[in-house]
Amino acid sequence: MEHVRSEREEQLLILTMSRGKANAMNRDMVEELCTSVEQSAADENIRGVVLASGCPRFFSGGFDLDEVFQYDRAAMRDFFGRFIDLYQGLYSLPKPVVAAVSGHAFAGGALLALACDFRVMAEGQFGFAVNEVNLGVVLPPGLIRLILDRVGVGNARRMLLTGEALTPAQALQMGLAAELVEPESVAERARMMARAMAEKPPLAFAGFKRAIGELGGRPPSDDDRLYLDEFIDNWFSAEAEERKRALVESLKR
Repeated sequence: MEHVRSEREEQLLILTMSRGKANAMNRDMVEELCTSVEQSAADENIRGVVLASGCPRFFSGGFDLDEVFQYDRAAMRDFFGRFIDLYQGLYSLPKPVVAAVSGHAFAGGALLALACDFRVMAEGQFGFAVNEVNLGVVLPPGLIRLILDRVGVGNARRMLLTGEALTPAQALQMGLAAELVEPESVAERARMMARAMAEKPPLAFAGFKRAIGELGGRPPSDDDRLYLDEFIDNWFSAEAEERKRALVESLKR
């Protein structure tokens, strides 16, 4: 694979994103991640997954502005459809999934980290933001329920309505981060956490994980592909188009 390194460490699958300076996601990268997650679900010898970054100071900056913002409706529908498959696949995987958040995580990158069961985050001056409101983009309902599950209603309201970047300390305080460690220790600590959970009886672990999601308000039939057309309409709305253009221009200065 070009943008994701896949490695087996005993019963763990380590997926390391490595694309550019900030792991900006495009169609090919999302497809590689989707394929790896789908394979891990089908492989009984894989008992846990770690999602990590090979880019210094970044977990992922989100979607690739230069590429994704240029997609037409058909290309964007195809791209975001697979992104839905990716975060739903991580969230529903009947195995432990730990994100090694070794730097900044913004927008789509933050959403990937939230789809994992736990997040080990790096101490330091890093930001974690679900900032789609600043782009005039409304997330699909299943993704919003996922965030509610992870951080609770009050914290989700803060994250989604303000779009502000949280510090690692704030993320730990609200329960978004399971642990904070030094940046160079994030990947190993995430592996240790995944290994510990991978030793649990797999059927019991999967049963608890499924029940927590359902009892937390996310029904088993929840599928954001049902809202894909609505999301695409919103993505190409006049308000969102104006905000996206302004963001691109601001980064050129």
